[in-house]
Amino acid sequence: MGNMKRILIFSTSYYPAMAGAEIATKEITDRLKKTDFCFDMITLHFDKILPSFEKVGNVNVYRVTSLKLLFPFLAYFKSLSLHRKNKYDIVWSVMAGRNGFSALFFKLTYKKVKFLLTLQEGDRLSYPKERAGILWFVVGGLFKKIFIKADFIQVISKYLKTWAHDMGYKGEIEVIPNGADIQNFQLLITNFQKNKIRKELGIGKNEKVIITTSRLVEKNAIEDIIRALMFLPENFKLLIAGEGKLFYRLRELTNELRLTKRVLFLGNIKYEEISQYLHISDVFVRPSLSEGLGSSFIEAMAAGVPVIATEVGGITDFLKDGKTGLFTGVHDSRGISEKIEILMKDSKLREKIINNAKQMVSEKYDWNLITKNMKSKVFDKLEAGSLQLRENKNVLIATGLFPPDIGGPATYSKLLLDELPKEGFNITIASFGEVRHLPKFIRHIFYFFKVLNRGKNADIIFAQDPVSVGFPAVLASKVLSKKFILKIVGDYAWEQYQVENNKFISIEEFQTGSFGFKAGIRRKVERWVAKSAEKIIVPSLYLKKIISMWGIDEKNINVVNNGFKCGVECGNRETLRTLLQFKGNLIISIGRLVPWKGFDTLISIFPEIKKNIPDIKLIIAGSGPDKSRLQELIDEQGLQDDVALTGGLDKDVLLRYIKASDVFVLNTGYEGFSHQLLEVMDIGIPIVTTDIGGNPEIIENEKSGLLIGFNDEKEIEKSVIKLLNNKKYGNTLVRQAQKKVQEFSEEKMIK
Repeated sequence: MGNMKRILIFSTSYYPAMAGAEIATKEITDRLKKTDFCFDMITLHFDKILPSFEKVGNVNVYRVTSLKLLFPFLAYFKSLSLHRKNKYDIVWSVMAGRNGFSALFFKLTYKKVKFLLTLQEGDRLSYPKERAGILWFVVGGLFKKIFIKADFIQVISKYLKTWAHDMGYKGEIEVIPNGADIQNFQLLITNFQKNKIRKELGIGKNEKVIITTSRLVEKNAIEDIIRALMFLPENFKLLIAGEGKLFYRLRELTNELRLTKRVLFLGNIKYEEISQYLHISDVFVRPSLSEGLGSSFIEAMAAGVPVIATEVGGITDFLKDGKTGLFTGVHDSRGISEKIEILMKDSKLREKIINNAKQMVSEKYDWNLITKNMKSKVFDKLEAGSLQLRENKNVLIATGLFPPDIGGPATYSKLLLDELPKEGFNITIASFGEVRHLPKFIRHIFYFFKVLNRGKNADIIFAQDPVSVGFPAVLASKVLSKKFILKIVGDYAWEQYQVENNKFISIEEFQTGSFGFKAGIRRKVERWVAKSAEKIIVPSLYLKKIISMWGIDEKNINVVNNGFKCGVECGNRETLRTLLQFKGNLIISIGRLVPWKGFDTLISIFPEIKKNIPDIKLIIAGSGPDKSRLQELIDEQGLQDDVALTGGLDKDVLLRYIKASDVFVLNTGYEGFSHQLLEVMDIGIPIVTTDIGGNPEIIENEKSGLLIGFNDEKEIEKSVIKLLNNKKYGNTLVRQAQKKVQEFSEEKMIK
């Protein structure tokens, strides 16, 4: 780099109070050459025993005695005196909280000094606003300036990259994750050492160990792990390594549940000793509510401990379900226990996850590699002054659902958020779920203003349906003069008409007929929104035909099949059947409980199927307005012991039900493009479905599945019995289906 560069770091805390951000700072600064860099740091003097100044590794640490509230100002004043003496080249704020304000004040005073902002935040991104309360009206604009005035932003996950753009930053962003001391965590300890630690902790030879290394705070949801023990055998124990404000509450919960002998609070463990506790553990669990990245997960993977986590924040950057770990639902203690049991019983899956995860962290999360990237991709760029405003297209995705919600729009929007940045797009999300708790109509007004606010920096507003999010989004696009693109996966007006009326009308008939005032208004709204779009995206040729009947030029309608992630690991089938207590043959059907899904027909013909297959059961998974009517039908026929309505299930639970089943039936009167069919094809269950809508574009009759007419009782019965009596034929269909599903990959959709 030429001459030594002087860098001033602002960090609210530092050694010996080391969490993810502080560990990252120390690991990186310790590895950079002393001849190239000189690091000074201003931090809070939180412990009077510590000196006001000391050298920690390669960093000169200056501790400022202050209340947390006043730290930004006192740290700024301290930086002025240090700069007069040291003439810094770069000022570096580790996170955008109080230290961000100090760095901002410094930047406003010395405009020529480069300002580097690192985002390591693990709390939910609304936390700064919530913590400020009414003062946000005063400090909110100043907080955003921390981002806007930064010369360069480095983030530890794609999740935080989106936040930086949302806050108005227009410069370069580099995603460089936190790492782990791979060699330390992969260093095996002897059986003697393991047995010694287990004995000290009172863990028996045949007992299984769950571990979490977490701050005891709300976002880490440790309460959910404790409750999961209630669903596990007595030989499972939980180690909780960490301190925090929830300690007494968690201990009280442990007492209430009578788990005091099975839950061990280890307190704060020195960083260099954490690996010892990981090596005596069987599984690592942290069901986070939010996460910037999560260094603890990386450390567990490096130590060879399989990880169970939630699909939130930056976790999705490194945890691929069934490949490098297992996902569980948010606040789902039962789900956690089930995932733990899967890892304990399915040794092949366990070994695959451990090996994949160890390889991944060795290749991507080693501190030496991360330090090299920080030097070449961040510090060298800042020195050279080769920073550019971003030229990427900025896209605001207006979606009805987004994880942790489940459903097609949630899956699709999350995929766009993850993959489109690789193609040169900056993505921002506006989820209708943020306002769904509000009364009808009011929620749409609030959502309009959310889209209006987030769309200011967008080049394109991309709505995922033509009414709930499409109508507010198109209004915002017109106010902001932004390009508007619309995705349509169905006819909202037709669906609402079918829910409100018992008589089934095909979607084709609905396009030209007259069906009352409410249907007419809904139809006018969705068609106006569609005609306002520059481009319309549909997932099937069938839907292109339907939308063209709205008066839309076919040239403006593009068919892009929904992308699908193939090869999702659900676990061993026999293990799952044991866990779920399934016996005999099982039919599963999944969908929203609405008239056009034909569940009533499936229930009506079930007794005939049972005459031929006595040990048969039927599970219908989903929720909707027809639930009461379907339950009455089950009760009338005395099928309570054979037919079950499960209600809505978390996606990972649903996939396990599919894997454990023998036949999947989808007797639907309408289907634009069924993501559910793709999931079943990939998992490997033979399919019976209708030759309706987009289904024939996915299923080829008698090659990758069986196609029947809607509500054709004889054909449904005949097809199900055929598949159950001839498993060899069913397996032939499954093999072809698993080949076919490769055509609908995420990569093809993105391109």
